[in-house]
Amino acid sequence: MRCLRSLALALLISAGCAGSDPVRSHEQAVVYETDGRTEVYAHASATLRDLAADAIAMKIDADFLVERGGVVTIDYDRTLREAQSLCDGVAFADQIEPGTCSGTLIDERHLLTAGHCVDTPSDCADDAWILGWRYVARGELVTLRPDDVYRCRRVLAYHDDGDVDHAIVELDRAVVGHTPAPVRAATGALPDGTPLALIGHPNGIPMKIDTTGEATWSSADASYLTATLDAFNGNSGSGVFDLEGTLVALLRGGETDYVDAGGCNVVNVIDPAPTDDGEGLTYVRPALEAFCATPGVSSPLCECEGPCVEAPAGDVCASAEAIEARSQVLRQTLVGFAPDHEGGCGGAGPERVYTFTLETGARFSAETSGYDSVLYLRRGCEGTELACHDDIDVDTNRGSRITEALTPGTYHLFVDAYDAEVDSFVLTLTFDGDAPVDAGPGEDAGADVDAGVEVDAGAGADAGAGDAGPIPSDGGGCRAAGSGRGVGWLVALVFLGRRRRS
Repeated sequence: MRCLRSLALALLISAGCAGSDPVRSHEQAVVYETDGRTEVYAHASATLRDLAADAIAMKIDADFLVERGGVVTIDYDRTLREAQSLCDGVAFADQIEPGTCSGTLIDERHLLTAGHCVDTPSDCADDAWILGWRYVARGELVTLRPDDVYRCRRVLAYHDDGDVDHAIVELDRAVVGHTPAPVRAATGALPDGTPLALIGHPNGIPMKIDTTGEATWSSADASYLTATLDAFNGNSGSGVFDLEGTLVALLRGGETDYVDAGGCNVVNVIDPAPTDDGEGLTYVRPALEAFCATPGVSSPLCECEGPCVEAPAGDVCASAEAIEARSQVLRQTLVGFAPDHEGGCGGAGPERVYTFTLETGARFSAETSGYDSVLYLRRGCEGTELACHDDIDVDTNRGSRITEALTPGTYHLFVDAYDAEVDSFVLTLTFDGDAPVDAGPGEDAGADVDAGVEVDAGAGADAGAGDAGPIPSDGGGCRAAGSGRGVGWLVALVFLGRRRRS
């Protein structure tokens, strides 16, 4: 079916549009029969209008946002017409297109989106998420307030194998003034023919609702499906809902947005719509299972009271790793840790917290190597910061070193990351000038730091390792429910040509 459809689409394009590239027919998204995208204020369903205003988010470069007097504006003026070289009469051509991906608020602190939308550390560090950006009347955009704009704190439940494609963004603070979307808790696939609604930001323009699609096919393990939704580049990560407003899936990718109509582009239309194919979606269930199995995560979406899996030792001050006040070498990792603290000289990424107690005064030094680290020392977790250091080597941004004369007492040492990019590290501790001794095998021992080899991903894989971006979670622990997951490598290869990015 897929090969026949690709051939038919290529013939259609070549017959009506000179200079088009049929290779792109498996890259992005498409309109099925008629364009069902509707402005939020104009949609007939009050349930979906409210859902759109409350729970739908757009990813945007944080540099485009300007706050003055309690109002946030978007400093961006390129229109969709300019970005896509659109012909006259194409819908929404004169709207600006600053967004790159879409997402859905699923609890007061977390957004569900596509994994490929946040697959590098910069996707978290440099971008913001705006809730409810839409037209509220003809030609009138909503006024954005600070409570509509949030930053990414870290990425959880990351997975992207070409079919199952999801990630959950932990926001920098609890969301105010918005209500999370209801989320489907049931296992199993939706029946073919189930009507569906897509709510998101096609091509990064203000939010649209499409309720003209339906489910056409589901994988045997109910982890992904296809549907005839009118989705575009920028809809990646968009929430897919039943018509009662319950989140059932998210958009992964699909067919080409636009085709050449002789010097300008028009919307790509497939008519008639297929009955067993369409846009690629991922069911919500796999994301929930991975999310609830992430160490330290506590959410009403999970079946556990409190975290289903406890955070690793050293993730927060309350569970700081106690170490002996002796010279030693520790070989460990920051993968799987959360960004809860920051030193006076930096450290916006995840950190690992150690504590030690001195019975007598000592001269103390600590040095890290292995990635772009920040090192700081405090008397007590929230006490006075005694030292903070960023880069030993300013050319490579690698390593940190502090040296202090300490009086008796309890101290907390933080091995932090400059940004969201983390990896394995070596921590060398020296007390009173004694030669450091390797601490020997342990749960994190054995890292070949120069080679960038991880020693222990710790509990959960919610952060990036080196340049590879976030590490996929293999699940485990308390799950949101019991549906199975897993996609064969052969299926992944078949879909490799279909566009998965925003």
